[in-house]
Amino acid sequence: MRASLRNLAINALRLAGRLDITKATRWASRNMTGPFTILGITS
Repeated sequence: MRASLRNLAINALRLAGRLDITKATRWASRNMTGPFTILGITS
């Protein structure tokens, strides 16, 4: 299950145009709304 979620997150970042996954995961950990925006989840 954990690997599936990790792969989903990595692929979502790639679809959003982020090629440097290390840099993108650091960005996602600092910006709590960014990953949700990439996935199309808004409140």
